[in-house]
Amino acid sequence: MEAKKEEFIVTQEWLEEMGACVDELQAFEKYFPNGGEALEVLERCVELNDIYFGTWLISLLPLTYPPLELNTFVGNLLYPGDVHIKGDISTQGVIRIKGNLKVDGKLTINKHLDVCSAKGCVNADEIYISGEASIHARVKANSIIMSDHAVIGGDIVANSIRLRSALIFGNTEAKVINFKGGQIRGFVDADEIINDGGLIYGDVNTINIENINGGIVDGYIFYESPDEHK
Repeated sequence: MEAKKEEFIVTQEWLEEMGACVDELQAFEKYFPNGGEALEVLERCVELNDIYFGTWLISLLPLTYPPLELNTFVGNLLYPGDVHIKGDISTQGVIRIKGNLKVDGKLTINKHLDVCSAKGCVNADEIYISGEASIHARVKANSIIMSDHAVIGGDIVANSIRLRSALIFGNTEAKVINFKGGQIRGFVDADEIINDGGLIYGDVNTINIENINGGIVDGYIFYESPDEHK
């Protein structure tokens, strides 16, 4: 990861002012006795697998870095700005950015992955998330497939969403939602919903909904005609 023109120098004094703990200050002094440019510090966090400190640091850094463009990457990714991945990406690492994550193709998230985009948005053509992985950001996609206790914590806009024993914590808008088990906690707006043994904890706006095999809507259901829903 190359340093950009508008650099931010992280110093021991600045970390103390921000409330870094003793262990973090000692580790920083070991690797950067004279301070270090923010991207270099984040690279060291990736090398040491100190994602906790890297995440904390990203939350404090100013948005002075231009978007980072990648064809792909392996392992963890820490960056204090927007990230654009040109193509498909499949990762079991951690993505922590301060901004938006845009994936031109397919984003596949497997096992123990936490994609956190601060207050930004994750935008991809297709998203596959499974294995207790999670996304903590607003999400926009053409299609989203979630399984095996995967979690999305943020509002969602998509054409189609499929859930199998997965959780959405946020308002959800789609043309078609089909889920077997799992939960959606938030307002749901979809043309067609098949709720097979799942729970929608919130109001629903739809043209057609099927609650089967114990599927529950814990809220009001508002029906609209196809013409009204265009």
